[in-house]
Amino acid sequence: MKFAFIGALSLMGASVASAAPDPYAYHELVVTESNPVAVRPGLWDFGKDGVGWLSFRGVAPGAYEIVIGELTNAVGHVTNAYPRSTIRCQRLAGTVDAADFRVPMPPDRLNLTGYFKDAPAIRLPERLGIVFPFRYVEIVKTPGPIVAANLVRSMVHYPIDMGKSSFASDCPVLDEIYAMCKYSILATSFCGVYVDGDRERTPYEGDAYINQLGHYAIDDDYSLARKSCEWLADHPTWPTEWRQHQIMMHWADWMWTGDTRSIAKYWRKLAEEKLLSQYARPEDGLLLTGGENKKGSRIPGGGDIVDWPPAERDGFVFRPVNAVINAFYHLNLGQMSQMAAAIGKREESARYTREAARIRASFRRAFLNRRTGLFVDGEGTTHASLHANATALAFGLADEGEKAAIAAFLEKKGMACSVYFAQYLLEALCAAGRDDAVVRLMSATDERSWHEMIRFGSTVSMEAWNVKAKSNLDLNHAWGTVPLNIISRHVLGVTPLEPGFRRISIAPCPGGLGRVKGVVPTAVGPVRVDAAGDALTVETPAPARVTWRGVRHEVAAGRHVFCGAGR
Repeated sequence: MKFAFIGALSLMGASVASAAPDPYAYHELVVTESNPVAVRPGLWDFGKDGVGWLSFRGVAPGAYEIVIGELTNAVGHVTNAYPRSTIRCQRLAGTVDAADFRVPMPPDRLNLTGYFKDAPAIRLPERLGIVFPFRYVEIVKTPGPIVAANLVRSMVHYPIDMGKSSFASDCPVLDEIYAMCKYSILATSFCGVYVDGDRERTPYEGDAYINQLGHYAIDDDYSLARKSCEWLADHPTWPTEWRQHQIMMHWADWMWTGDTRSIAKYWRKLAEEKLLSQYARPEDGLLLTGGENKKGSRIPGGGDIVDWPPAERDGFVFRPVNAVINAFYHLNLGQMSQMAAAIGKREESARYTREAARIRASFRRAFLNRRTGLFVDGEGTTHASLHANATALAFGLADEGEKAAIAAFLEKKGMACSVYFAQYLLEALCAAGRDDAVVRLMSATDERSWHEMIRFGSTVSMEAWNVKAKSNLDLNHAWGTVPLNIISRHVLGVTPLEPGFRRISIAPCPGGLGRVKGVVPTAVGPVRVDAAGDALTVETPAPARVTWRGVRHEVAAGRHVFCGAGR
């Protein structure tokens, strides 16, 4: 299994030495200043969306009126043409009274408090004041003429090294999407913890997991991911699957850092609260969670979500015993087994391994329709959704002979899911070896694509495909960065074979692309991959297993060239 790694690791019981910074070495937020360019008289463009504030510098005292926001309309005015959305636009007026004048902005009640008592919105340090996402400034009135140097945007973000990664291919659309997703990780880091966007500024486990994988794709400083992982362990949110994503976040943290301290610190919480094994049926081990959202849920404060918003669920039929929940449970059991072994809990590791095998058998009995070869959504329904089949395929619940039919079903469905669940659709197609389909979906240009976000005018990944998919969407949501981690882990093919990249797996899957080239940072240094036609060149900082054109090669650290199946 490419992404779950169940049963395919050389486990290590202690922390691994790393060239990367200590994941507990958290950094303070920084502020980067920039000036705009003129689009037309009175309209200024900072080039990309960023969260921060605007200042007038060197402007004569007097009255001003401006409009700042994330989008312009067809005639070039800063506006939000979708009033139900959370696309930001603000008209501001006042008096310039200093040579360096910060334009005051009103606070937003929701993103200062959040929805949940136990999982509140993240409050920025007082020194940063009120911040706001914007790209454009439209001047309505100022005391005198304005030049670029008079307008300064102070953008708040975590100190991410954007120069440590790269990607290029012979598909300009895919390259553009990679760049947009990469910038999104920086732009959405303004809270110093992974949050769901500017509307709520609340960490959610599902959002944060995709954010985490995307951040791993571009930088080898794992401190923001570690802080976000531990924050969520202490401040859980409501969906059933989000609790399951907590285990996934801890597993990824361990695999990328090689550091077991966070696992040990939160072990009992992972085992007793996040795994959800207390909801397992005695007769077969499958989780009985109750149903959709909070309707009939057996989990206090929880409920099954499958996908979000609800219209993106491909007609999923909720049942008390849910295929998607149990697919995640199977994945979690394998991850818990590996993490238990890593911190010396051998008996628990063996128990989780046995339970994972039991759940696999029970899952197949309960959900596999042997007539169609597809997995149904839950007990008591014959409906087979994209979601049930994607998670079954991605998490190792389909036998080898079943993969082709399930993958064909998923390809036919296309992007019948949200930007969040696209993670598992693409992982499923990766697991089935459908590399062409993976690249095709990521580089698509229809209205349910990442390219549509760019066409819409956003420079940061969006919360949904478009306003039709989610009317209250925002333009600063890192769970929309799925292509970033799929390109890093699958197209370039760089993943940890052992925790902390003590050994590295390099298995490029360029699909229909003629050329892919990139740099992926790891805890032990950068991995460089250059694949063109049948030729592959890799540079690895540690021993690696290179898989190319169906052949595995065990190599030492250094530069290696492969041609076809040979060296």
